[in-house]
Amino acid sequence: MPKFYVRDGLEQAVVDAKTPISACCKAILFFFNSFAVNGFYIVSELGFDPHDDDIVFNSNDILDILSETFRKNNEKDQEDT
Repeated sequence: MPKFYVRDGLEQAVVDAKTPISACCKAILFFFNSFAVNGFYIVSELGFDPHDDDIVFNSNDILDILSETFRKNNEKDQEDT
């Protein structure tokens, strides 16, 4: 599994994940102490220093993805009971 370096300007984490977006979500959920609002997350396979091919995710889009994932999991849990 690839190793990704995720940072948001205040916090940073090294995460093993299959994709950059899953690395970003994993870093937020398991390593970061807060959520960025109206900010961004930068994901790289090369390290924390800036690189031309870094991937930048809008933090609001990531929060929408996480919210949708939790909503679907909650619905599934309710169906299973």
